[in-house]
Amino acid sequence: MSRWIAGVYAAVLVGAGIAVVQLPASDGGSWLAILWATWIAAMVWALTRPSFSVLFVAVMAAMFLFVILPATEAQLTGLTTIAGNNYGAGVVRALEISALAQCGLLAGAVAARTLRPVPSLTRLSPRLSASRLDRAALRSTGTGILAILALSALGGASLGTFFVYATPSGYGTFAQQTAGNLGYLVALQSAAGLALVLLPLRLSCLGSSRMLGLFYAALATFVLIGNGQRGRFFVPVIAAGLVWLKTSRRSLPPRRLAAAGVLALLLFSGFVGVARGAASSRQLSAGSVVAASAGSSEDLFLPLAGLASTVPGEVPYLHGTSYLDVAEFLVPRVLWHGKPEDAIAEITTVMDPGNSGLALPEFGEMYANFGLPGVIVGSLLLGALIEWLSRRLARSASLRDSVFIAVCGAVVLVVFTRGAVAPMLAGFAGLLVATGLVCRRRSGVLAAAAAPVPSGPLKPGQTRNPVATTREHPAAAP
Repeated sequence: MSRWIAGVYAAVLVGAGIAVVQLPASDGGSWLAILWATWIAAMVWALTRPSFSVLFVAVMAAMFLFVILPATEAQLTGLTTIAGNNYGAGVVRALEISALAQCGLLAGAVAARTLRPVPSLTRLSPRLSASRLDRAALRSTGTGILAILALSALGGASLGTFFVYATPSGYGTFAQQTAGNLGYLVALQSAAGLALVLLPLRLSCLGSSRMLGLFYAALATFVLIGNGQRGRFFVPVIAAGLVWLKTSRRSLPPRRLAAAGVLALLLFSGFVGVARGAASSRQLSAGSVVAASAGSSEDLFLPLAGLASTVPGEVPYLHGTSYLDVAEFLVPRVLWHGKPEDAIAEITTVMDPGNSGLALPEFGEMYANFGLPGVIVGSLLLGALIEWLSRRLARSASLRDSVFIAVCGAVVLVVFTRGAVAPMLAGFAGLLVATGLVCRRRSGVLAAAAAPVPSGPLKPGQTRNPVATTREHPAAAP
């Protein structure tokens, strides 16, 4: 049955490819129709599979909210201005890029699941030491606090502006005041997110107070969102949700959990958007939060249109330069004074001289490097990568592997909505390194807590394995 389903979707994608070849270059409405049709097909495919892929559905939700809705508005109403820049000249090209990316994401996910089916979710029931988890949370949060103090001392920002809301300068003033090349300290700040990632495991520890774990999580939240960056908070929260889904003693419905998680993150994003607004418009209400969560600050389509009108007309294709920047970002500017800016930042400066902080989807970076062929191939690989991570997370019987995969999956989701791989990986380097340290084999943080091992023959249902595993559903074909 799964092969028949894969064949149907392959036929749909082939038909879309034929339509793409036949469409005139100026037909934006047809590209929009293909974009909607392939997105609907992707959602139907994802939601009807017996084994649910949270990561793929999350990417599709981001595609709908941040690309498809603003693309529809731009095509139907002609509203093509963002941050004072009119990108109407690139709308049709941006629709073409988005439609090809959506086709590629679906094709890559279908191919990955057909070749290597996603198994049913293997749940883990770890027995961990609360004190070890608390020490890891303390160290990671302490690292983030030290990074903030260093940013203030070396960058000149006032600690009094780290978390402000009601002042005229507004939320995010601390980051604006920080001067100098201190990106490595920003990366260290993200290490505090480990306290949030470990929170579901800490709450599952029996026989100990949960207040200390909650305190470290609240402190980490303050550290991560205090200077106005939402992504640094979203990644560990998404990872914590995946860890909770994997280790909860209750049978959690993944589809409902995914929907609730997307809604919660949108509302929080809207709250931060209101906080970062001008003082005259910083009125906190239900309407303002909803408007900010779906407003221009979350529009990835019009910046993509700006990119399409800039590359290759004003700026040539990068030919992979922005991806090679990953190696350069590993070297601090204090050691390499002449290190160039990342390639994507140079393009956004050309298309947005006011540096309004516009963001691109990841397939925008693919286009900037290799044009339309790069969008198709890159989206195929990205869709396959998302399904591969879902498969690894679902079948893993190792708590260490599950936690690390959850963090990597969350980083991939945020990279998708902030298409600049090199600076994004550099910004989350602290969290990735901290997670790698607690997940390594020699670390005792995720090791089983000391407990008497039963001797003699085991009773039915009793195990000597410190991490019990259960399957949520019987194995089913995808």
